[in-house]
Amino acid sequence: MTDREAWNMAVAAVTEEFSRLAPFRRALVGEAAEAVKACKQALHTIVEGVAAAGICASCGGECCRTGKFHFTVVDLLVYLVDGRELFTPRFGQEACPYLGAPGCLMAPVYRPFNCITFNCERVECLLEPREKERFTRHEEKLRSHYKSFEELFGARFMGGLLMNGERNIVRERTPILGGK
Repeated sequence: MTDREAWNMAVAAVTEEFSRLAPFRRALVGEAAEAVKACKQALHTIVEGVAAAGICASCGGECCRTGKFHFTVVDLLVYLVDGRELFTPRFGQEACPYLGAPGCLMAPVYRPFNCITFNCERVECLLEPREKERFTRHEEKLRSHYKSFEELFGARFMGGLLMNGERNIVRERTPILGGK
């Protein structure tokens, strides 16, 4: 199975499972999604303070080389809650499949956990100690919000959407969002 086929299969499965959620569970997912986006925005704002976007653009996404597994079920659920059109990954290139000519294919509040929480040394050294502490606090909150999704569904999601699709759909023949 190609990465594109695995992506399409997993996106279709999660989209279908999400559409069948009871209204109260969809509301819980919506609340959790808002908390995730708020943390991601806070993290992005901190690095914006040191013009990280320019640093990232100048290196061409060196840290993005191995991002294929970074996009998770949680990240997809945030897109689904918001009714946003999902981007099309660019599998088969050397860099991260979520990286396009202008940069990341996702707005900061939709970027995967690994992407929004990673700061290379060039960015990290520009952050004041207080900002580093704020960043760490928001990263810890974000981790707990991702964990709340896992608890809500009784499933593991941090391994990435492609891995969840492989494990649940292909090997175990179980729903990605779990049996809860």
